[in-house]
Amino acid sequence: MSWRNIEDMKHITKGVDVVNPEYKHPQLVIVNDAFVLPNTLATQFASLFMKGKLFSGKDPTQPRPSDEDEQALFCRPYREWAPAPYNNPRIRVDNALSRTISIIGGMGDLLSIVMTTSTECDRDLHHMKTRLLHGLPPMSLTRWRQKGLHELANFERACEHLSQVVDAFEYINLPQTQDRMRKAANGVWDTCSDFERALNAYRSERGRTSISVTAMWEEFLVDYLSTVAERAHAWTLARLDELREVQWARLQGTVSMPIQTLMPMQLEILDKVHDLTELTNKVDTRIMLPLPGFRLQTLTAAIPRIRDNWDGYQGGTPMTAFPYNMRFRSKVYALRCKWLTNQAMVLYTMRQGADVRQRGDPVRSEETSRLQAHAYVTARRELRGPSQAITGDEPWICEVKNMMNLGNRSLRTWGFVGYRICYEHSDEEWKAFLEKFKSDVTAWGDGMRGAGDVKPLCKVRWLDGREHGIPEGDVEAAKRHYQEYSKSPAMAMFLPTGPDSVFLAADKASIESYLHPIQDNAGPVIPVGDLGSFILAVRSADSERQRRGRGGEEGEDAADEANDFNGILRVLGSVLFDDLWASLFRHTFRLSDLARMAEIHPRQVYVGPTVPMERDGWRKSGTWSLTLLKSFEKWQKQ
Repeated sequence: MSWRNIEDMKHITKGVDVVNPEYKHPQLVIVNDAFVLPNTLATQFASLFMKGKLFSGKDPTQPRPSDEDEQALFCRPYREWAPAPYNNPRIRVDNALSRTISIIGGMGDLLSIVMTTSTECDRDLHHMKTRLLHGLPPMSLTRWRQKGLHELANFERACEHLSQVVDAFEYINLPQTQDRMRKAANGVWDTCSDFERALNAYRSERGRTSISVTAMWEEFLVDYLSTVAERAHAWTLARLDELREVQWARLQGTVSMPIQTLMPMQLEILDKVHDLTELTNKVDTRIMLPLPGFRLQTLTAAIPRIRDNWDGYQGGTPMTAFPYNMRFRSKVYALRCKWLTNQAMVLYTMRQGADVRQRGDPVRSEETSRLQAHAYVTARRELRGPSQAITGDEPWICEVKNMMNLGNRSLRTWGFVGYRICYEHSDEEWKAFLEKFKSDVTAWGDGMRGAGDVKPLCKVRWLDGREHGIPEGDVEAAKRHYQEYSKSPAMAMFLPTGPDSVFLAADKASIESYLHPIQDNAGPVIPVGDLGSFILAVRSADSERQRRGRGGEEGEDAADEANDFNGILRVLGSVLFDDLWASLFRHTFRLSDLARMAEIHPRQVYVGPTVPMERDGWRKSGTWSLTLLKSFEKWQKQ
């Protein structure tokens, strides 16, 4: 335990029971979260029947249909192909894919959703949870550096960002959330079992051996959940290790005291090391997705080793099993780590003998801290299994590669189409804008597996609105033009964001944000990294028409109207590709979802994931800050 007041440790997660920020903000939003699994899992699983890969990008090990006539059967109505008695479902167009989509979307469990304890959570927690479940990293390494979260001055803010990842997984592991996830996964297993019987009857008629579709689903599910958890765990642990190394370096720079006491600076450093240790415990015990109660008949090795009775446990034996309850798991894990640390300290003292250093010596403090960190490595291996290096591309990059090579013709580029809709700048100024914009938006990919393969193909294709009859500043005219342009031969070799297509627009404010950027030095009130240059992201007219035609999804049209969202969002240039584009391409968020994240920003710009300390800084900047920023923009327009 730390000797500090609990108020001094607000940047360390206390759990999702108090995850909502204590401050009150008029634009803070509680959002619905009825469905915990991404709807895209259904189509990703269906792709396995057509030579697709697992969520991790690996090839499946379970046998799957290899004959061409079978690869689309999962998506085809039973009436069209299944032998009797499987060819007479109650719904004429019934097929395995539609059943899977319905189950993952929660349509078969509406009563449970209505009766459940709660399906609402804090908007920012929901944002992080959704990112993680779609395979996106909590934040790109480039963005982490841009926000200065690796720097000593931003230590508490960095801890809040890491705590937000922990909170997201704790939310996913809450009993009511797990219950919905388990029902969905087991419902898909039942669907696969039904399809398996029909498929094997079809194969038997053609002299082919049986295939276990339920085993295919089990492998896909285990791979999906382990990939999500292990990638998030590795990312968070790497950031913790970086922050810890900074503190150890500071400790090495302090001097030894002649008396056995610690200097105030050494105490402050060790407090921060303690914070990182607290976070390490939570990262190791929360960022995991065990599968108790999930139907696993083939991949039985994935069934978690649950132990309920820990009476008398003092940490002396390895954690070959663990409590299902997350909070209790954390306590047991702490006992094990404490025991391992004490053992290491005893051996260290015996080795040093008379040369053991005094308590106030920074070398001894650092050595003790390193022994504790090593104890966590040992305990982590016991709890989570041997550490395996993360291999393979980021899931969204893997999908980009697959889409670029899909069909008869390979796509050549991916990205956005951009429109110039402000014409008062000279050719030289426009050229300067393009150069600064390109430098800003292409500074991504550090630490991102697979980025080097797809980044050279990443483009913004600019169109001059004047050449296409688009009036000054007329976003609606740009929407109408893009509606036709997106279907033209010019887009034949170009991969946009997907069905809900989004394009870019450079209006006066966004151009000026690059030509005359506001200095990002308003800290500590407005944190570093949140006042950069921006561009407009615009929802296409086709997307809006399709949404109206299908009545919206999950009340999205009503939500758009309630939030006065007009389909236009300011986006920080540095998050354009590895955050915005990736999110839209993976169907992680709609543009309106991100607009809600931008509402509380001083300039209404989407800047990626944020934490209470940052949003509180925006709020504390108050009317004067917002007034100054808007006055500056007004002056620029004059």
